[in-house]
Amino acid sequence: MTSIDRVLITGVDTRLGAAVRDHFAGRGALTVGTVTAERDPGPGEELTLTADPADRAEVGHVVAKAAAHMGGVDVLVVAHGLPVVAPLADQPMAEFWAHVDATLTGSFLYAQAAADHMRHSGTGGRIVLTTSRWHVGGDGLAAVATAAGGIVALTKSLTRDFGGFGVGVNAVAIGALDSEWSVCDSAVGQPPGGRTGTVEQAAAVIGLLSRRQLGAAVGQIVNVDGGVSRNRV
Repeated sequence: MTSIDRVLITGVDTRLGAAVRDHFAGRGALTVGTVTAERDPGPGEELTLTADPADRAEVGHVVAKAAAHMGGVDVLVVAHGLPVVAPLADQPMAEFWAHVDATLTGSFLYAQAAADHMRHSGTGGRIVLTTSRWHVGGDGLAAVATAAGGIVALTKSLTRDFGGFGVGVNAVAIGALDSEWSVCDSAVGQPPGGRTGTVEQAAAVIGLLSRRQLGAAVGQIVNVDGGVSRNRV
């Protein structure tokens, strides 16, 4: 492993993904970002690649290109998902599955491809998935809850699949956060902390979970939602 982290971040055109990239860049890491074909990657000189997160071949290609560019991948952060809110009776199945595929399938494919590089390099690494605190369900959040609940289960499973070759997997469940995901929080009210969180705060938690020094702290879902959640996952 190099002394400088080599970090692949999906969804750097989202507010959370951009904050995560800024966080790692601020601590001297090398970064490569990804965006989907439909969105503008925004300004910046760092390498940004385009892939459909639900397309195995495209995901494999960008992970390989990122690894070649940085000389390997030490950390993967998956942050490309965006919420879909719609009344259950009115939601088209195409819209439902598009969200589930982009977030849940995309998380699996990126984790699978990145872990393969980490394994073959012999360095191991850390993977941090992001999801919504609404894995518990909510009005108009059928697609969000389905994908988020799947990511909770996926995090637990990947920890067992990848742990043997030194890859630790955790997830961050966000809510009551000033981001694209705040549309899911209309019924929450004021969080116990008295204020809405920021994507920079979530990025700092993700940065902490990416550190190998955490050792056995894997397979965990960390809520970053101002204390709104009272569930244990």
